This record gives sequence, structure tokens and C-alpha cells, in this order.
Amino acid sequence: MSQIEDYLLHLEKNLMTGNARWVADFTESFRAFKINDVNFDMVVRGNTRGKGFLLSKLFAYTALPNYQVVCLVFNSNQFKQFERRSLNTVLDAVKSYMKENELKWSWLIIAQKGAFSEAIKNVVSSLAIQEVGVALVDVDSKTITSSQGYLGKTISRYIK
Repeated sequence: MSQIEDYLLHLEKNLMTGNARWVADFTESFRAFKINDVNFDMVVRGNTRGKGFLLSKLFAYTALPNYQVVCLVFNSNQFKQFERRSLNTVLDAVKSYMKENELKWSWLIIAQKGAFSEAIKNVVSSLAIQEVGVALVDVDSKTITSSQGYLGKTISRYIK
């Protein structure tokens, strides 16, 4: 099994049953999911209204909004070189999917075996998209570079 596949399995487990369940209740996961012309390795969907025991379930139902959310994982090794144009193509697919499915926010994880270029790290770390948190994950060194918005800053806690 490849390092990317190992990472996907670990991430899927963490999103659905690990500490990411405090952010959203991720309930469905798909592999090899195509959006527009982009092939995502994994798409995990859920909502922000969590489950729990009777009192916490009642509180969540009455006080918390029920936003539909998604975490999309893309293996950048699909491109010869992952650059700004590649990132824009992937982000356009994410935004299109969000609009089509009326999703409130998303996490976009771009995984790669090996280091990302400094240029693309700088582009991602300067992104400040409100509804999309973006993270670059080097599965070899386990380094994460994330975007500046709230979702980008919180994503690294849940995708290690």
C-alpha cells in the first residue's frame, strides 16, 4: 500500500471517528470521486449538527445550525508539477461542488509524496478564502502548509 493510501485511510478514520467529529459529523466517504475534470482521491461529507446523548442532541438540534460540509482530498502527484494553475483548477472544482450541493464550508487537502515547491507553499499560505480551508500535506515529512482563513488555520489540527 502506498504512503498516500495509508494517509487517506488514517485521515478518513480521524474525520469519521476521531477528534474531527467535534467539528462536524462526517458520515459518508467516497473514493475516486470526479468533480468537473478533477479526480479527487477521497471526499468525506457530513454536517455540523453533531450527535450525542439526549441533552446534547437536544441542544445541538435547537441551538446549532445544520450546515452541510465536505473534506476533499486530492493527490497532487496526478500533475507533472503542482503549480498555481493546478491549484486554481482544483479550487474551481471545489467551489463548483460546494455551490451545486449547497455546502457551507469545505476543507481541501492536497497531499503529495515529497516536498511542495516554495512558490506553491507561499500561494497557499497567503490564501484567505472564507468558505474553503486549504492545506498542503507532504506525506513523507508530514509537514503541513495551510491557508490563512479560519478554516485553513484549524485544518492542521485534524489532518495530521
